Amino acid sequence: MYLAINCRSCDSPRVRTFLDLGAQPHCNRLIPPALASKREPFYPLTVGFCEDCTLVQIGHTVPKESMFSDYPYVSGTTRTLVHHFKETADRLVKTYGLGPQSLVVDIGSNDGTWLAQYQPHGVRVIGIDPAANVAKIAVERGIPTWVRFFNEGVAREIVEKEGPAALVSAAGVFFHLEELHSVVEGVKRLIGDDGVFVVQAIYLGGMLDNLAFDQIYHEHLVYYTLRSLEGLLARHGLEMFEATIVPIHGGSLEVHAGKAGRRNPAAGVAAMRATEAEKRYDRFESYEAFAKRVWLLRDKLVALLRRYKAEGRTVWAYGAPAKGATLLNSFGIGPDLVAKAVEKNPMKVGNLIPGCRIPIVAEGAERPDAYLVLAWNFLDEFLARERPFLEAGGEFIVPVPRLKVYDAKDIQ
Repeated sequence: MYLAINCRSCDSPRVRTFLDLGAQPHCNRLIPPALASKREPFYPLTVGFCEDCTLVQIGHTVPKESMFSDYPYVSGTTRTLVHHFKETADRLVKTYGLGPQSLVVDIGSNDGTWLAQYQPHGVRVIGIDPAANVAKIAVERGIPTWVRFFNEGVAREIVEKEGPAALVSAAGVFFHLEELHSVVEGVKRLIGDDGVFVVQAIYLGGMLDNLAFDQIYHEHLVYYTLRSLEGLLARHGLEMFEATIVPIHGGSLEVHAGKAGRRNPAAGVAAMRATEAEKRYDRFESYEAFAKRVWLLRDKLVALLRRYKAEGRTVWAYGAPAKGATLLNSFGIGPDLVAKAVEKNPMKVGNLIPGCRIPIVAEGAERPDAYLVLAWNFLDEFLARERPFLEAGGEFIVPVPRLKVYDAKDIQ
């Protein structure tokens, strides 16, 4: 069976379905109590593999205006991500000799957490983000931010007003893009002959290896391997010359690209190509096997939660991230098994997780017997933060990359 769309990258009609997670609501459209009696819209969440260019993608596009114009996620919530952006900014400044004469443009800049790391270096920065609520946070911290969806037209405006960019970055956003080809053309225009485009995107290879199916949701239209991203960039005259895996978000692909022929590709690009071929990321059968593992995880996790319930033990969710909505709704987990979700982000507290309708509450003194850790990509930070809870007999149920219950003996 094939998705009812042509490939978002190469326009092939041969996008073959391998995983159907059913109809789901937009994961970040949290439900306020006043609307709890209303039914939120549900959309198909079906995933396919392009048999021509190997790009993995979902088959339904929720309009970007309804997903990103008002957004409840802020980058600065976790120390892990702030540290990652600081390390990355420092590294890029050194690598490309950025200074006061340089312009850095960040696509999907959110609350300006990444761009703020360039401020000590005196680099000029511009953020582009369509969510007015988080862009306001960035502006208040001194980060110039355009409340726009980035595309070729926006790139042209930036060049006219500020000149070309020495560096254009896109972290955690390059798989969100409805106007994919216009965005890549915009990047090409913005970096000119000598600028660099740096992408950090959740790596499909890591998703396969870690069974991170919960990173599939409507905001993430596409899922990249090196090969599929390389093909997209090449269609617009861009060539990657650096490629590596960075640990953030359970493993993200970091690619540096520029105008084709301007730089010699590093050995890491060829090495990653070879690794992907060896792991058969270019074969449909790899994705069929992934889907089977997803449903095995469902059976094991639901059985575990039911056992906790039968034993009279309480389970709450630790955090209410977008990926958590995918896991909960795909597996049919609701308040009967996970009574509530605790959150630090005040924009989420007081609402309900869409679909499963689990209430989100602020972190407080009351504790359950166990937490279901939905933001597993920050597990190390959470284990350190919750050491007293675990030492007092509490548990963390972590579903990904493999189902495991953590307790006091797992604390370093």
